[in-house]
Amino acid sequence: MSIPRRSRATAFAACLALATISLVRLAHADDDSLTPYRDRFRLGMEKYKAGALAEAIRVWNAIYEEIGPKRGYRLSFNLARAYDTNGEATRAAERYHSFLDEVDARGRANEAVEPLVERETHDAEERLAALNREHGRIEVSAATTLAQVDNGDPRLGAFVAYVAPGKHVVTFGPGRDDAVKVDVTVAVGELVAAHGPDAPPTTTPPLTVDLLGSRELRRPFSPAVLYAGAVATAASIVVPVLAYGYANSLVTTYKSASSSVTSKTNAYNDYNGSGGAQTLAYASVAAPITLGAVTGVLTTWYFAGTREVKVSLSGAVSPRGANAALHGSF
Repeated sequence: MSIPRRSRATAFAACLALATISLVRLAHADDDSLTPYRDRFRLGMEKYKAGALAEAIRVWNAIYEEIGPKRGYRLSFNLARAYDTNGEATRAAERYHSFLDEVDARGRANEAVEPLVERETHDAEERLAALNREHGRIEVSAATTLAQVDNGDPRLGAFVAYVAPGKHVVTFGPGRDDAVKVDVTVAVGELVAAHGPDAPPTTTPPLTVDLLGSRELRRPFSPAVLYAGAVATAASIVVPVLAYGYANSLVTTYKSASSSVTSKTNAYNDYNGSGGAQTLAYASVAAPITLGAVTGVLTTWYFAGTREVKVSLSGAVSPRGANAALHGSF
């Protein structure tokens, strides 16, 4: 299924800008190891600017295969854009996935990513979701046999082919006398499975449930902890209020001209003696100060420790029934 002409032109302009930025990144990041690839990357850029998308993809893909998905994850995003602009939805989706997987891995390792990478991640997620909506998808599974969707390139192993809605033929072992053909009908936005004769046994064909890009905020603990801390801090203020009130009453008794000598002596001893009202008043302040500080630290942790969680929903059906699973990446 090809991208409409206007969309392809827009995608071409966007990819051109993003790829140019990535060229700068490639030229300056990790110079010792990536320097040998700069000229080849520029050659691919020249091909791309000239509209020779297939040649640009060939040049960039050769670099990507040499440096691997970890070091070349930024190039993976450029390749995805180029494939996307060229109407190769299957390859585009694969490169978007490899880019997002590496960004996710770096996030789990607490590695900082540049603001540009964050924007590219958002763009990749949005475009991948759009490809899922606009195409039918065939999940092809084969262990040792080449598989071909319609007249596409034969491929080995499992992959997901993005196709136009309608009828398609998946051939396992194309060109062989014992080739097996499987007819598949897929609707737009639908994901169906096609398993070859040598595919690993499975009882969980995927359902067409896709919440790509859904997010939620994961707090480090329940907000009830903050409420409890605030209540405890407020309650603890009562103690110093009472303690200071009692100490002031003793001071008033001591200073009062009408108080007897005995009353003054008792007031003085109760105020200044060991464990007296003065000491109790000072000590009682420690409780609200401590609880307030702890509550403040917890509040900071609550908001600073909040993480965004990517959530996806998948389902499976088997002769035994059906099930669904919720997945999240942190």
